[in-house]
Amino acid sequence: MNKVFKVFVFGLVALLLTACGNVEAKQGMTAQDVFEKAKDASAKLKNVRTHISYDDFWKTTAPDERYSVKYEMTSDAALQPEIVKQDVKVRPQPINGDPWDAEVYKVNDRVFIKDTKVKEWEELQSGSIAELFGSMIENVQPTLDLAFFNDFENDFVLEPIDYGYNLRLSLSREQYKEFKKTLYLSNNGSDTDVDVVDSEFPLINKFDIVIGIDSKSFYVTDFKMTLDTTTYSMVQVDGNSHRVKQTINAVYSHYDNVDDVKVPAELLEAAAN
Repeated sequence: MNKVFKVFVFGLVALLLTACGNVEAKQGMTAQDVFEKAKDASAKLKNVRTHISYDDFWKTTAPDERYSVKYEMTSDAALQPEIVKQDVKVRPQPINGDPWDAEVYKVNDRVFIKDTKVKEWEELQSGSIAELFGSMIENVQPTLDLAFFNDFENDFVLEPIDYGYNLRLSLSREQYKEFKKTLYLSNNGSDTDVDVVDSEFPLINKFDIVIGIDSKSFYVTDFKMTLDTTTYSMVQVDGNSHRVKQTINAVYSHYDNVDDVKVPAELLEAAAN
């Protein structure tokens, strides 16, 4: 019996060692290797479906204001050229207004939105999704703009997972300020925006980013960001501060397998003028 048990244990150890060897093989790539391959794959992607859940909360002390809202967004997108159809549900806290639903189309650099209750299309003059949902959402949909993270490429930590890899990013206070500057400038921000960031002192309660990458296609499968900061002004002495809590969960699917996006005729005509 002991002999059989010893053989069994030896076989189990050999099996575990083999499994560990496979894990090591999977871990042979660096975070930078995975990041670069994912950028290359994203550049070749023709169409994709995206679902985003986004919670946004902020509070200021001077004036004393707060706002909380939840967004649910599903979009089908052709990427070359860019045509995006997006269905949006907006659910503010009761004190911040009534819930509303909308359809959004982006045709190249023009954005059109229709509140499903109003039934009339409106064009955003900025042509920017950021005007509706904030700068980070602009960089997350319809696909994740990995080039946005170029300056932080060497800060990623690689984590092998069942279907591929996670790229994890946690930034220091100064790196977070650089992150905000990059975010502003990526959406046509001004030098004034950068000056404001330089005049702030943020306390980072939590700031984690996780990017999921498929090991076969190297397409981005999901993006998660959890942000909780309290920022103080270094130029105002009235105790002014603002608290921001944001959670973004984006899931990407149907790679190169999304039906053609049908844009309403009136929007095609408007976009052509």
